[in-house]
Amino acid sequence: MKITGRHLVVTPALRQHIENRFERLARYEVKLSHVEVILSVSKLQHAAEVVCTVQGRRIQAKASTPEMYATIDQLVDRLGVQIRKHKERQVDHKAPIKKSARKILRPATRKEKEEEEEEIEVIRPARAVLTLEEAKRRLDHLPGSLVVFTALSSGKLQILQRVDRDRVVLIDP
Repeated sequence: MKITGRHLVVTPALRQHIENRFERLARYEVKLSHVEVILSVSKLQHAAEVVCTVQGRRIQAKASTPEMYATIDQLVDRLGVQIRKHKERQVDHKAPIKKSARKILRPATRKEKEEEEEEIEVIRPARAVLTLEEAKRRLDHLPGSLVVFTALSSGKLQILQRVDRDRVVLIDP
């Protein structure tokens, strides 16, 4: 941690206060690196600024009050808010989307059948109204790939599956 004073001397008590306040940020369980605190005085206004890096992202906060210790407290609070927002962006609040449509179809073993009976997951893939040629273009090149679509000509639900590299099957339920 680098502490710099512009137009003021950084006393040991002031340095200790800054270090104590920054210890409160440990509760966010992130590693602050390249921490630089700049303190300054302009007439009767005490200002503080911090620039640091959290997980490769630069975070900056500024605060200004008539009293230096209150300015430092406000600065650490503002930095804490930014760190909390950064951590919130990191957390994915939605359930992961499973791409089961790309699984290769194969005969299930007895153990897998028992597991399937215990838990059935319902997946409703998005259906597009396509021509057969458009569906072929959307089909992935991996064997077992599926495209579920509504045929433009008939309005019926159809499934296009790639069996091999060169073989595509149209399933008309």
